Amino acid sequence: MDWHFLGWLAVLLYLGAEALSIVSLLTPRGRGFASALLVAGLLLQFVDLQLRARALGSVPYRTLAGSMSLFGWLLGVAYLALLFRHRERAIGPFLIPFIVLFSAIGLLIPFHASTPRPGTQGVVFALHVTLAILGYAAFTLSFVLSLLYLIQSRQIRRAKTGVLFSRLPALEVIGRMNRTAVTIGLSSLSVSVLLGAAWARKVWSGVVDAKLLFAVFTLLVYGFLLWMDRRGWKGQRVALLSIGGFGLVIFSYTFVNLFLSRAHTFR
Repeated sequence: MDWHFLGWLAVLLYLGAEALSIVSLLTPRGRGFASALLVAGLLLQFVDLQLRARALGSVPYRTLAGSMSLFGWLLGVAYLALLFRHRERAIGPFLIPFIVLFSAIGLLIPFHASTPRPGTQGVVFALHVTLAILGYAAFTLSFVLSLLYLIQSRQIRRAKTGVLFSRLPALEVIGRMNRTAVTIGLSSLSVSVLLGAAWARKVWSGVVDAKLLFAVFTLLVYGFLLWMDRRGWKGQRVALLSIGGFGLVIFSYTFVNLFLSRAHTFR
């Protein structure tokens, strides 16, 4: 079965989950079915990623296309973790579009199998990259939740809430979900950095790289955010810092990978 077919079928299931999530804001019907469609899409996309791995003879995210696909998939995994932890489905219409977007981008980018570079195989390397992308995915969810927090806060102050935003959970609940997303991101990226440093020392006899420096800086920013949140910072300050941190994530994931890093490149 062609991996293009599986990938696009997963995207269609995500779109179905998005449609049902929007409907569920108006009626309780369809909430569980939306989650079922999302899970089915994640299973299909996982098979798609495995087929990419076989074609590459290495991890599927060694190329930019595979990296985008894995990013979309891990966004879905992180979203399910938020659902399991907080039992709040009203955020689905705002988060699922990002799963669709990055998964579709991963399919649209031309895919070319090539010989894997030395050091891009093995369990440690696979865990290092997977956890790094999971961290970035969790920070992406934190970014969206922060935007929702600021918009909802503004709507409440103006006493003007539209149909969609009137169904959102309370600001306190959005804040707790944001905290969970940041915690997942920090934990994943921290372990990834440690595994990457150990792997680089073994394979390349050195760990200094622009990607590593930006990863550590990202950890410091989000670590400061979580620390200040637990010390009583108001939700708007945390939301703004989270949005600023996401800008750093995007810069690290794109510009640093493409132009500054020698080891962390898509090939």
